[in-house]
Amino acid sequence: MLFTEDHSYPVLHYIKALLCSLVFVDNPGNMLNLGLGSGAIERYLESHHPDIALTSIEPEVEMIALSKECFYLDSSYHVRNQSAESFLHDNRQQFDLIICDIHCPPGQPNPIETDAFLHNLTDALLPQGVVAINFLAESEAHIVNMLVRLRQIFEQVTLLDVLRQQNIVFYCSNSQFPEPSELTMKAALPVYANIQAETIISQLIWLPE
Repeated sequence: MLFTEDHSYPVLHYIKALLCSLVFVDNPGNMLNLGLGSGAIERYLESHHPDIALTSIEPEVEMIALSKECFYLDSSYHVRNQSAESFLHDNRQQFDLIICDIHCPPGQPNPIETDAFLHNLTDALLPQGVVAINFLAESEAHIVNMLVRLRQIFEQVTLLDVLRQQNIVFYCSNSQFPEPSELTMKAALPVYANIQAETIISQLIWLPE
């Protein structure tokens, strides 16, 4: 979906939730986006956080073309045509923020549900880094299984149940998250208004240690 009056505005609620990972990290310098989609993350950052160096990964050539031809992603923007798992396997760079929004055909296993992929995610994070994962839940048991897997690999995990959708967004880190009160204050800043950060942060589900 695209808001024609402001191409940088992220229409879908789960995209706003993924972008709320910005609230968790002070002055992020670089971000990795695994899964270009229509380029909503890229358009938002270019408009509102141009100081963040963004690396975008997308395995489908057709999707890269569509994002530029139909969804106003800058035609000169460089997207690496590679799968997320192959990029992480070979990657030696570390990032302040990683957004992971990977969709697979029905019946095909999603790499985000494998320990190898998740361990590679942790290796790609800077010590204070945060990864936001969009998870399409099939059932409550599916959510619980994913949550257990994440808690075994990441020291900190919180989540958002996206209203009226099957999406669960997990926020994960190997460093202590800021206090909820600190996140709430930061989310209220005008720079985060377009992603409704204040509302999203207030709806996070905080897990016991």
